[in-house]
Amino acid sequence: MTDKELRKLRRDDLLQILINQQRQIDELNGELARAKEALEDRRIAIEQSGSLAEAALKLNGVFESAQAAADQYLQQAQADADALRAQAQAEADKARVVAEDVLQSARGEAERILRQAREEGERAKGASIEPAAQSAPQSAPQPDEGKRRGLFGRNRKA
Repeated sequence: MTDKELRKLRRDDLLQILINQQRQIDELNGELARAKEALEDRRIAIEQSGSLAEAALKLNGVFESAQAAADQYLQQAQADADALRAQAQAEADKARVVAEDVLQSARGEAERILRQAREEGERAKGASIEPAAQSAPQSAPQPDEGKRRGLFGRNRKA
């Protein structure tokens, strides 16, 4: 409406226009408040998503560090286990060598003892044959026919 038209209107009509405009202003203010609230919600959501993304990246870095530490620990544990296996194998090899040396020594000692025992046996056999061959055969004493030995070595007559 133009200024001329407004001047021609009556007071009631002007009041009605003012009331209508006030309603529109109130409605627009309500819409504006709702739009500001929605805008603030979106801003918060955007900020939170930014901070969530940052948090996710930070957590991802923490997880990567933890994984790297776990991998390093496993590698060290594997290296330690391999070193212990190698050391155990070396000790087992040393023990086998020592055992073989002890066994070889024991076999040599056993052979020496057997050889010595055979030689002593041969000497003893030779010594027992020589005196028997040197002495003349003797006749065994004949028991008296009338006498018999009784219990406890006493002689008794038959």
